[in-house]
Formats: sequence, structure tokens, C-alpha cells
Amino acid sequence: MITIKNYEGRRGAIDFSLLPAALQKGHNLTMSALENDGLAYRTNATIARVVDSYLEKLNEYLKSHPEVVRAESGQKEKAVAAKSNAKTSTKTATKKPAAKKTSTPKPAPAKQMEIPLNEVQRVEMIPVEISFIRRYAAMHGKVKTRRQLLTLLSSLQKAMLEKRIRKSSPYAAEVMQVQAQLSSAVNRMGEAAEISIAAASLERYRAISSSKRISDSVALLKRYLLLHGRAGVQERAEKLAGAIKRAVKQQKVTKEDPYARRLDAAYQSLTKYLEKQSEVPDIASGELNGILGLVGKKAGSRKAAAVKGETLASRELLRMEFETIGLRGRFRELIGDPSVGFTAMVFGKPKSGKSTLMLRFAHHLAVHHGKVLYCAIEEGYGYTLKEKIERLGAAHERLVISDRLPKQLGGYDFVFIDSVSKAGMELEDLVKLKRRYARTSFVFVFHSTKDGRFRGGNEMAHEVDVIVEVESGVARASGRFLAGGEMRV
Repeated sequence: MITIKNYEGRRGAIDFSLLPAALQKGHNLTMSALENDGLAYRTNATIARVVDSYLEKLNEYLKSHPEVVRAESGQKEKAVAAKSNAKTSTKTATKKPAAKKTSTPKPAPAKQMEIPLNEVQRVEMIPVEISFIRRYAAMHGKVKTRRQLLTLLSSLQKAMLEKRIRKSSPYAAEVMQVQAQLSSAVNRMGEAAEISIAAASLERYRAISSSKRISDSVALLKRYLLLHGRAGVQERAEKLAGAIKRAVKQQKVTKEDPYARRLDAAYQSLTKYLEKQSEVPDIASGELNGILGLVGKKAGSRKAAAVKGETLASRELLRMEFETIGLRGRFRELIGDPSVGFTAMVFGKPKSGKSTLMLRFAHHLAVHHGKVLYCAIEEGYGYTLKEKIERLGAAHERLVISDRLPKQLGGYDFVFIDSVSKAGMELEDLVKLKRRYARTSFVFVFHSTKDGRFRGGNEMAHEVDVIVEVESGVARASGRFLAGGEMRV
């Protein structure tokens, strides 16, 4: 059986040029998902589901088509030949010019610290400079667009300007080389090119990339954070519980581990959830605060939060980092950069432009930030909704439309309910919904009467993070993330 764990080691024995087009696409997606130690596969439920489905279909296909699997002898030579043939056949079939190959220049000699290739240090946080070197090295041999290279280059330069990467870093020379090589490639390439890094530099970058890895306990706790407070994650919860159990059995995590107690709390939470003793994976606020504040911050992410009811030193609060969605553009000017799992209340008189504004916001979130569910309960599946989506250009694969509120909302990052009154929901229903899906952001739309009153709205205003009023085509916002913003609908 080929699994996600042994995929990179087993793929060399498969002649992908003989596979159906759908499986070839699945292979390309899987290779992308395995970049950066499989970060996309571990953190994105949709990608994980698609990859798992591909692996299942691949195993079924290989059973009935043994000729696709190459013999062990001469495997490397056959793989190279097959790759060449595959490129030729693809070029002939599509009649598209092959992507140009751009070679990055050899770096200038620099004083380097020797790093043994076989020595791996387990850490709680991967240094920022190593993460950039790893991302760049992972591009070798792959076709990348100019925009992808520019994104990496801009992020690297921003980290240097913010002094998250310092001149005193033991990898400063390599970082400067990566920056120079990216700049050179961007200046010389067209829209896309196959990235080729000089052998000596590539070996060096890979040695640095493999010198440090996240400790098992921290990696497992980070996986738990993606499930905490979410419903409909039984399969992922079962996998994680099994992984924790194996890590303890194989003594990768011992009682002496500084995170052993918190990992045990996470395991107990998953067990209760799988045994249907709780609706979602959930642990005590004290333990959750410890995981978010320690693991989130030390793991280099922006995940850290104070939990209500817990005491916290003011200096410790200043050192903490809070996870926001990274909102940009006009909507940031309106409401600021909200935290993950925020709540917003939008209200206004009929025909004021609320739904138009919210559809634009939903589309923006789908394009840049995650999967969105828009419950158009007021309009339903009708001509006006279709016309509005067409006029706004709001169609997107990650924007899902419904005429009602589904029973399960697991898997959605953002949920719009338009409108609350039409859905027949009370304040208590909205509060319960938010507690059940702690990491899902909710936007509640209310309709006000001519005198500005609306059922349940005044009470809800005290429960949400952002309040947006739409009047005569102008939206005005106030809340916890921005003193006040304004936008024309």
C-alpha cells in the first residue's frame, strides 16, 4: 500500500506517464502538498481529503495495472527516461511550449558553518531563516510562476526589514544568497520557469533545512489546535489520537517532555469526542491557554490567546502574538484585521445595500482567506441572487451558497447568515453556534425597521466583535479591531 508517509520513497517505482490524466493531476497535487514537511496536507482539511482520495484510487489502479510499477533494477534510469518521455508526450499532446528552465547563478564564496547531514535537532520552533531556505530549496526542479517567486522574495525581504532575520544569524550568508538568486531568476524569467539550483548550493540548503525539525509533542499539539472546538472532524480526530498513542508507545514523547501534560489533555479530549461524550474536541481553558500561548508562539505561528477566566501577567500578554486572518484592502479599512473566529453583526434598512456588501466580503474572503458558506435565506435560490453574483463577479470555487443553514458547519472558515430573522434564530441560538465552532468566523445580517429597531439586534451588539451599519449605500463599522471605518457599497 502506498500511503502519504511512504509516498516520496515509493513514487520512484511508478511510471506516471502510463497513468490516467486524473491520477497524474493527483500526483502533482500530492507533491505540492508534501512540500515544507507536508504543511499543506497537515493543515488544510480539503487538501488532505483530496490527497487521501487520490492515494486510495492510485492503489486500486496499481493492483489492476501491475505494468505501471517498474522493476527495482535500473529503476533510476527508467524513471529518468519515463520523465523525459512524459514531458515529450505532454508537449506533443497539448502543443504548448515547454516552460523555460532558469538556472540560478552560483553563489559567491561565503564563510559557512559546517552542519552534519545526518544530525537532526528537535526544536520547538523552526528559525525563520531556515523556513525560507527550505521553501526555496523545495522549488528545485519544479515549474514556478514569476508571481510565486516574487511572493517568496517579498516575504523574505519583509522578514529581513522587520529584523526577524538578523545579520548575526548563522545562516545570514545563505539567506543573502537565496535573496540574490530569487532576484536574478525573477528578472530573467518569463511568466513561468523550471527552477534549477546549483548542485553545491542545493546540497547546502537541504542540509540546513534538515538540521532542525519540530519536536513530536509540539507538532502533535499544533495538529490538535486545528481540531479544537470544531464539529464534524471525526476522521481527523481518530488519526491524531492514533498518532499521539504511537508517539508515546515509541517513546518519541516521554513523561519528561515539557508538553507531556498538555498532550495528555489533548488526547483525553479527542477520546471523549470519538466516544461521543462531547460534541467537539474541547479541553479546560487553563490547558488551552497553555497550548495557545506556549505552542502557538514558540512554533513560530501567530497562534496565542488569553482564555477568559485565566489570570495573565501584563508583561506576558505583551509578549503574546494573536492570530488574525490577515485581512487586506478596503475591508481592512472598514473593520480592521479581525482575529480568527471573529463575529460580526451587519444591519440596515431594506434595500440599503447590506447583501451586496456582504457578498463582496464573502467573495474577498473566499479568494484570499478560506472556505466560505453564504446562507442566502432571505433571497433563496432566485433570479435576484444570481443577478447579484454575476454583477459583482462573486463566483468562486471556495464560496458556497445555501438557502438555509446546514446542520453541520465543520470545514467552513467563514459563515454568513443573511438574515438572522428569516432563519428564525434567537440570540441564544447564535451564541451556541459560536461556541460550537470556535474557530469559524460568523457574520450575522439583521434587517432593521424604518425607526432603526430590529429583533434581537440590541442584545447581539454586546456579543459580537464588529458592528457594521449600512445606510444609503454607505457602510460604517466599529469594533475591537478598528476604531471606525467607512466604505461605499
